[in-house]
Amino acid sequence: MERKPGGGQENFSRNSLVKDKNVSIDGYVGQKLRDFRKRAAITLLELADKVGVSHQQIHKYELGQTKISTGMLYKFCKVFSVTPNCFFEGFSFDNMPDMSSNDDDLIGYKNFDQINILLIEGDAEDQLLFRRALESFDPSINLYCIHDGSEFFNILRLKANITHIPVPDIIFLNLNMPKAEGHALLRSIKQNREFQHIPIIVLTGHLSRKEVMNAYKNFASGYIHKSFEYETFKKHLHTTLSYWTETVILPQQSQQAG
Repeated sequence: MERKPGGGQENFSRNSLVKDKNVSIDGYVGQKLRDFRKRAAITLLELADKVGVSHQQIHKYELGQTKISTGMLYKFCKVFSVTPNCFFEGFSFDNMPDMSSNDDDLIGYKNFDQINILLIEGDAEDQLLFRRALESFDPSINLYCIHDGSEFFNILRLKANITHIPVPDIIFLNLNMPKAEGHALLRSIKQNREFQHIPIIVLTGHLSRKEVMNAYKNFASGYIHKSFEYETFKKHLHTTLSYWTETVILPQQSQQAG
């Protein structure tokens, strides 16, 4: 039987969804996702494996608890062979609440389409592996690199804006940097009013109790051990990014939302 792209499938749950005038757009898209998955006879685990997230995250998407990013929506479209419009078919945008009357209310607010990541990493090979792992996660992430600690020290000392890159949403920092001591750089960033709110994920090949505790004492938001196995490293990186880009509201985005 010939099937038009996006045709037929998008209609099977429309009637049940439009009856609830109070459903949010995230809840509506989540119900569509669940209906597509059930129609395709795919389990939560199977769908999670196809798009590279946990089955718990898929469950949150379907419940409308987490906003589906543009990149993730693209992945779902590839899995189900539909267009993005199919996820919004039948939704009445006229029923969406007016958020302009309460600019400080972040309930239901999630990440923007673009996430800016700054990688402070002096090893060219490790930079390449980071980029490679990032490419298979989400196309909506922009990655910028600084190659040695002294360059970022100069930015902090001169209190200059980062002119050649956007202000990052997340910083990944290798503690073993040329021309700088990693913990000193971490402290300097967290003591700087312009950058102290940005989450910093420490990325290092060393794993000692003292170093881990020092990183957290200097207000690191996370500590990832760089495994020698690429697939293990990629899995750890993807898990970390799923949390910071799909679950939490990032500080930089919260400021822009207000």
